Order: sequence, then C-alpha cells, then structure tokens
Amino acid sequence: MGRSVSVTGFGYATGTYDQATLRLAAVARAANPGDATARATYAMAAIREVVLRGGVEESALATTNVSLSPVHDPWPTVVAYEATLGLAVKVRDLGTIGSLLVSAVESGGDGARVDGIEFTHRDPAALHHAARESAFADARAKAEQFAGLAGQALGEVRHVVEGAASMPDPRGRVMMARADAGGAPIDAGEGTINSTVTVTWALGPAV
Repeated sequence: MGRSVSVTGFGYATGTYDQATLRLAAVARAANPGDATARATYAMAAIREVVLRGGVEESALATTNVSLSPVHDPWPTVVAYEATLGLAVKVRDLGTIGSLLVSAVESGGDGARVDGIEFTHRDPAALHHAARESAFADARAKAEQFAGLAGQALGEVRHVVEGAASMPDPRGRVMMARADAGGAPIDAGEGTINSTVTVTWALGPAV
C-alpha cells in the first residue's frame, strides 16, 4: 500500500431560512368530555379558516395532536375535562407569519395557543453539497501541510469516509422577517449545516 496520510476535514454552509412551520393549538375545558371537545373543535375551526384565508394552502396544514384528558383536583376526583387539538402550518412566505399568528390567536379566542415556530430550508440538499466541498477542501489543505512537513508529495486519494452531517443550526445571523401591518414581529435567521470527511491520500516521492 505504501505510505499514506489520513486527515479529517470540517466544513459548513450557511443559508437563509426560506420557510417556517407554525405550531398552533386550541385548548378547552368543560364539565363533560363532549363539551370540551366541541369547544376545542370550534376554536380550531376558526383558527384553520383564518389561516386558509391568509393564503396558506390546505395541503400545508397537518393535525399534530388530538387529546382529551380528565382534570383532577384533588386526585382522583375529576372536576373537568380538557380537550386539545394541534395544528402545524407550513408557511413559505415568511412575511405573512406575523399577521397569521395574530389572526389565528384572535380567531381562536381564549382557547388559542401558540406552541412554537420552526424555521427550515426548503432545499437543504444544496447546503449539504456546499458543506461537503468545504470539508473536503479543509482535509486537502491539512494533508498538503502534513505531506510538506514530511518532505513528500501528496499523491492520489485512497479512501474517503463521510461523517454524520448535522442538522441545520438555528443559530447565526438573525434577520427580521418583514411582516404585514398589524403582525407580530418575527425574527427569522440563517441555519448552518456542518459536514465532516476523513480522507486518506497516498504519499508520493520525496520532494
């Protein structure tokens, strides 16, 4: 096999988020299960209608939670029932998020809940590709340095092993997503995808 040098390169690629998922919910309590479910359903129907009127396609909606549970005070005495309906809303126009949130909360009334927001990349494949290129370039630079220190030329690539790529990192430069008038201020940002690669090069003759 001859002499060789193996190094691990690290790289990353950063891209601005271009879509988000809003996680909304409707929660209601009542003395009996039927009333609790009916109230939560009514609130969720109002939230859903407002979201659709706001330009979100029906295919971008997904039910995330349907639950009904007794409320004890004290245990095991049942004093009420609580119903919860959850809805995930995928939004591609980040400028509408603020107004959608405000409208959803207003339409859902006291039962409306906002469980969070998650920003993602619509096409992360391009970022993964760029991160791999960055990691390979880092590995080559290290290998060339080691080969030079050893007084030998860097030869052909013998082996490449890719490490586990990380998920997009929500940290990074923060940007203000432009919201419609009356919308809540929403901060989007950039996500970073990291990549690692271990490459083995043959060492050529002495230089």
